[in-house]
Amino acid sequence: MRHVLRLRTGDRVTIFDGTGNECDGEITGQNRQAVTVRVLTFRRPLHEPSLRLIMGQSLVKGDKMDFIIQKATEMGVSSVIPFVSLRSVSRLEGPKKEKRLNRWRKIALESSKQCGRMIPMDVERVMSFHEVLGWSGDHPVRIILWEGAKSRLKSLLRGMDRPDIRSQGLVFLVGPEGGFSEAEVEQAEKSSFRPASLGPRILRVEAAGLSFISILQYEWGDMG
Repeated sequence: MRHVLRLRTGDRVTIFDGTGNECDGEITGQNRQAVTVRVLTFRRPLHEPSLRLIMGQSLVKGDKMDFIIQKATEMGVSSVIPFVSLRSVSRLEGPKKEKRLNRWRKIALESSKQCGRMIPMDVERVMSFHEVLGWSGDHPVRIILWEGAKSRLKSLLRGMDRPDIRSQGLVFLVGPEGGFSEAEVEQAEKSSFRPASLGPRILRVEAAGLSFISILQYEWGDMG
């Protein structure tokens, strides 16, 4: 507020508390450590997406995960579950895992501020592939993106009754750079995941998940 936006005492601001509430306020004081704001009005706007999308993302190399977390927040994903799959090149261990998780949560918070979301996207702990399948059991719709799937996403969605995924949620899994193995897809199918392809072209991992989110938000959500 002080160094980037150059705000001063008397300026009006909009703030949020991370639980869905938003306030208009006026800056009444500031120093090097803090900015004080007097609340003028209080409201609970409808900025949160109507769909509850839970994205399971296999760990990927470099800063791709930072990009995916940022864009998933902007596009209305409720939660991201980082997980380790058979072909994951990146594998986090010990203190490095906790450090990276804290970084991703910070990125989700900053992205929420930028795009006007009132509730920051959750970033769950890093899980194994098996743990993700078990964790997903309470959600009625489960999809695993796989280039070898017989069903295209378009036909899969049109053949489904739209579920009440506002409250119960839809879980989808995105693989690493090398994709999922056939054995992993078989395991997922046993846990009621439905394999779906995005089309004839194989997309980079950072494009696949975001393309899926765009399609879901257009068909069932608040985009478009």
